[in-house]
Amino acid sequence: MIEKCAYEFALTEEYLSAAEQILNPYVWGPYNILILPPSFNYGGMENPTLTFATPTVIAGDRSLTSVVAHEIAHSWTGNLVTNASWEHFWLNEGFTVFVERKILE
Repeated sequence: MIEKCAYEFALTEEYLSAAEQILNPYVWGPYNILILPPSFNYGGMENPTLTFATPTVIAGDRSLTSVVAHEIAHSWTGNLVTNASWEHFWLNEGFTVFVERKILE
């Protein structure tokens, strides 16, 4: 499983570098990904320095690594700057999807 994860997430450093070029330097320290048990029912959940991910993102062909790009984007749009209330939560996800897609270009 470790080898599969290493292959699947080999582009993570490139995603972080791309995000830093789009926004600002990554301020949280080391970035890690933790694959949780299959009962974790979300694609990913960002936390400063650590993304929780479902094992279903380990597809073997890197086709689902956009989840990692999305969670990396949350390091700026959600963790560093966020909405004042749930009423404007769409701003958090909207900007995150925008940055995710720029990272993946």
